[in-house]
Amino acid sequence: MQFQSSRNQAPAKSPDGYIRLRLASLNALSFVHLFSECDTGFLRELQAQTIPAIAAGFSEWKTMTDPVISIGWGWFIHGDSECMLLAPDGVRSNVMLIDAHGYDLGSQRTSTLFGTWLSSFEWQSVVTVALNEVITPC
Repeated sequence: MQFQSSRNQAPAKSPDGYIRLRLASLNALSFVHLFSECDTGFLRELQAQTIPAIAAGFSEWKTMTDPVISIGWGWFIHGDSECMLLAPDGVRSNVMLIDAHGYDLGSQRTSTLFGTWLSSFEWQSVVTVALNEVITPC
């Protein structure tokens, strides 16, 4: 499964390592699943924060562009609902979102907007399939 796209070009990398994009430009890119894995240490961290997680881990997706755009996030499986949800630690990326004037939105706001953007995709089924293919499931 891929996040849908209408083009496969990405802007250049900035000297600080970020690829600067407007949120609308992100929708024009296609992302493919790179990997997902369980992480028992992360699970313990979430449980220490009283998050009712029964499994947790990380997922990484990327574009097939040059330069590559990477998006990664923590996820957990909620103990009562058994739904896979984004972890509260945020989304990480080599993208810095910018406003209409080209100013950086900052890492926290970029992460928050990525979380909202991800909620429009069905990434959970891809992650679940990937985890079922590993030798030791969560």
